[in-house]
Amino acid sequence: MMLKKAIAVILTVSALLFCLSSCGEVKGSEAAFIIPIDKDPEYLDPQIISDPGAKNIIANCFEGLVTLADDGSIAPGCAESWQISADGLTYTFKLRDKLKWRVSTYAGAVIDPDYKDTYDSSITSEDFLFGLRRALLPETKSPGAPALFSIQNAKEVYRGQMNPDRLGISAPDKDTLIITLEHRDPDFLYTLLEPACMPCDEVFFEATAGRYGLSTKYLLYNGPFYINNWTDDTSVTARKNEAYYDKDSVMPRSLYFSINNEQDTRLDKLKDKIYTVAPLTKDQAQTLSSSKKYTVTESDSAVLSLIFNSKDETLKNPSIRQALVSCFDYEALTEIYGTRDARGVLPQSSVSGGKSYRSAAKAILPGSVSDPKALLEKGLKELKKSDIELSILCSKENEAPVRRLMQSWQAIFGVKFNVFVEAVQEGELTARVKSLNYQIALFPVSYGGNTAFSGLLRFTSGGAGNIIGLGTEKYDTLVENIKSADGAAATITAAEKAESYLVKGALILPLYQQKTYYGTRSSVSNLRYNLTGDIVYFKYALSQ
Repeated sequence: MMLKKAIAVILTVSALLFCLSSCGEVKGSEAAFIIPIDKDPEYLDPQIISDPGAKNIIANCFEGLVTLADDGSIAPGCAESWQISADGLTYTFKLRDKLKWRVSTYAGAVIDPDYKDTYDSSITSEDFLFGLRRALLPETKSPGAPALFSIQNAKEVYRGQMNPDRLGISAPDKDTLIITLEHRDPDFLYTLLEPACMPCDEVFFEATAGRYGLSTKYLLYNGPFYINNWTDDTSVTARKNEAYYDKDSVMPRSLYFSINNEQDTRLDKLKDKIYTVAPLTKDQAQTLSSSKKYTVTESDSAVLSLIFNSKDETLKNPSIRQALVSCFDYEALTEIYGTRDARGVLPQSSVSGGKSYRSAAKAILPGSVSDPKALLEKGLKELKKSDIELSILCSKENEAPVRRLMQSWQAIFGVKFNVFVEAVQEGELTARVKSLNYQIALFPVSYGGNTAFSGLLRFTSGGAGNIIGLGTEKYDTLVENIKSADGAAATITAAEKAESYLVKGALILPLYQQKTYYGTRSSVSNLRYNLTGDIVYFKYALSQ
């Protein structure tokens, strides 16, 4: 069995290497596009994924009721139209005609050896109902479930307090889906872009017997592409889906998601025509800015922040954190980043009610402290310690200003305070922050999703990507309240309160707006990105 797997891996790697050396030369609407992702997905079940690489794959292989237009507005997806009731509580979606699942021979055999005669591959409103309902079942443990709490009875179903049949979703006929909300949610259509809202065929899901999304054999697809090969720790490859309703608009022949978490190698592989598009660091992007051979796309998707590991034995104490934040040396970073411009935890790209959240929300800044040294002493007394030793993790680029910050703290707090700097490569920085292997870090905090709610959701108990280790009932409730808010103004106010908890509690000190950078060869056009710039849509992409 191991020998067969090894042979399969060798064959797949050989095929990929052949593509890497030749696919980039294919032009026009038959091009193959290659992009690196950080790690091999554990699974590709839309209702439970949280990994950014997996989200990129799902975004290109599945389609929800709505999609994102090039200008960031909501556009029709599998639903050709929808109506919203006058009170903003009822959404009625009409599906397109002749929507079909892409069913491989292997996937079909999971259903029935004679599936071609017995299985109807039509996509109906029941598939969307089942997908949404499954996302809200407590046993699914979907990280996207809280985003759906504005649906009638969703919170109670998720907590196991109510039968799923009471959920405010119905499918009166195969082409109509009705979703009833408990209160107005100005971001609901944006929420429907999330992976948890993708359709799921109940017959196929039950046939997989708990293995849905674990391999290509256990997946059906309804998006522009389908996965035709998935090799552990090497790549996920996808091809144009001929069963897709809008197949004539799909330009690429194939996509290759190459597993590569070595950020330093991505620019070279882009220049060597191995990658078609690659996420880059700021320094890497700057090296391409003067070249006509490449295009750099950027988005305000992150906030460079000083973050604190709330699970750390010392930093779980709020007095210690607030003492450090209160005398932060902003000038230490001025030479690199200029004047501090972050107005809160969330970046400029976050939306609320279809509009910029940051433009509407007030600035969320840390509170002032008259005597930081006394506050530190208070924290030490609470911890029953006589002195303190901490480390600051940062990228090598930021080592010099962080050392200046360290010296500033040392001068204020004296001999009872010892702090050290760990400067590492960006790849290691990211890995350590994600695994909570740090005490304090200067880190660009990026946010998956499109809305203010999805950006704040990550810091809830069990939240996907909770890089500060926070797990408090109070913060969880503040985030839930965003989905309980009635209307745009109330939603913004609720989000401000959740942001304030993070900043005033000295868990995150937002400093500078940061950008996500993608580099492409200038011959590539029509790539689309989500609002936060961390998902690339390849449907219309061309290589001239």
